[in-house]
Amino acid sequence: MEIYKVGHAECIKYLLRLDKMRIIDLLPGNRIRINLARDFDWLPFGPIKQYFRGRELTDFLNSNFTHENEAIAFVNGMFSDQAAAQIMDELFRLRKKFTELHEESLSAPLSKRRSISLLLALRRWEPTDFVKLRR
Repeated sequence: MEIYKVGHAECIKYLLRLDKMRIIDLLPGNRIRINLARDFDWLPFGPIKQYFRGRELTDFLNSNFTHENEAIAFVNGMFSDQAAAQIMDELFRLRKKFTELHEESLSAPLSKRRSISLLLALRRWEPTDFVKLRR
């Protein structure tokens, strides 16, 4: 309620829904305990992933990534299966480090923390226009 335009009653309503779904425990004094691991995986076709892909991914990528603590990189390469597996291992190590730093930051006051998102993606892919040129 301190950050978003959500009234007390509306906030409690949403917290009760999350509590019922066991995503959080609503504690006395309207404190919460999160019941999900910080680095949980979305269900492949689940509602959170569908929401993110349908609405938030475009918004996230709609940036020049030129501000402090912003970066975007897109690289392409041809990898052996072994090299691809090594890259996947590195991505999971980075994800784990991201989660660890998030946990460390929880002790800082809310006014000293900023929401930061990290998109990690790796897949076999060839641009559609290149596929069209294939024989």
